[in-house]
Amino acid sequence: MDVTGLHAISSYIQNIDIELITVSDLCGICVTKKTEAQTLFSTQDELLIIACHPRAVRLLLQNIGVDIKTKQFSFLNFRENRDDHFFNTIQSFANDTSGKSSINIESDPAWPAWYPIIDNIRCSTCGQCADFCLFGVYEKSEGHVNVVNPKGCKNNCPACARICPQAAIVFPKYSEGGAISGSEISDEITELHRQQQDINTILGSDIYAALEQRKSKRRSIIKTDAMDKALEERENALSKKINQ
Repeated sequence: MDVTGLHAISSYIQNIDIELITVSDLCGICVTKKTEAQTLFSTQDELLIIACHPRAVRLLLQNIGVDIKTKQFSFLNFRENRDDHFFNTIQSFANDTSGKSSINIESDPAWPAWYPIIDNIRCSTCGQCADFCLFGVYEKSEGHVNVVNPKGCKNNCPACARICPQAAIVFPKYSEGGAISGSEISDEITELHRQQQDINTILGSDIYAALEQRKSKRRSIIKTDAMDKALEERENALSKKINQ
């Protein structure tokens, strides 16, 4: 979102009576302040969330354990709509509340909070994302694929989402639109066709051979890191023994 648009929304909200919760980076706090974020959203019975695509926000909240089905959450997408209806919705919500207060939650400014969220309803647990990723972001375990190392994700790299055959991987900070950014999938056939084109572009015609090559490379990286760590720990242990 452009800075001018963000400033316009912020200025509008500051001038009306409403309980305001400002989160500097929702993606960031859902990792670095997960418990605080979970408590914050779980204790709100009614909330108007002004953020990116509603599907992406729902997945973020579900990922930290917020049961949004039991909440009266409404969403405004500032990436797509900032017309009169957008601001009228904010005013209408404010009219149904009373009092004015403000809570600010800051995320870690040093981390861009670029990482994937898995839409478990769409995910077929094929594991192609885990095999493709070289940074240990994913883990396949007991028939599930989970994001276990979000900080390991390479900034601005959505490649794993492109090779997902079910369009189940969302990068909330992806700004180019489409299912990868978390927009609703209204045309299933077109979206999956686009995904297939991306797969062919990235991996070539022999998808599984390409994945196997990347998986072997990832294993090599893991083994090298593990060996380096083992050597470091052995040297530290030896040094402590000598100095005793």
